[in-house]
Amino acid sequence: MHVPIILFLVTVAGFLLAIGYFLYTSLFAGRLLARCRIPGDALFDLTPQMSPVEISAFLGPGHARSRSVVRVDLEREGSWLWSRDVMPGEVRGLFDDAISVQRFRVETPGRYRIRGTVSTPDGKTRLPVAAIQVHVRVREPRPVVYVLAGSMLAGGFVSLLVVLA
Repeated sequence: MHVPIILFLVTVAGFLLAIGYFLYTSLFAGRLLARCRIPGDALFDLTPQMSPVEISAFLGPGHARSRSVVRVDLEREGSWLWSRDVMPGEVRGLFDDAISVQRFRVETPGRYRIRGTVSTPDGKTRLPVAAIQVHVRVREPRPVVYVLAGSMLAGGFVSLLVVLA
């Protein structure tokens, strides 16, 4: 008599765990360390304890209609580390307009510089609203939590159907 209730609770718990963990890792995505408009740059200090770091680009409304390309460069104490191009129409986050440019772990502490530039076919160098943000201590989703939640959801639901049949 209590078995269907327990199986129902396991199924609901799996569903709530999956949704809750997704919201937790998406909405609480670390602490904002630096921000700059595009075009522009920002200086900030990073240490290995601040890892993982995520750099995101926010491209304003109307950017998807333009054919401009945003280039994001990262330097450490004057040494170039990498460059990434952010294209219009790239996949955006579920809850915001951020495009993840790069996620990395800091191995060498120091002063970093993030720079954003725009290249457009029509020669305009300014976007209506565009910025780059640097977040530190970003939460990385763990696949094992999703596997556990999916197992609870599927196993509880199928077992509930078998018990009630």
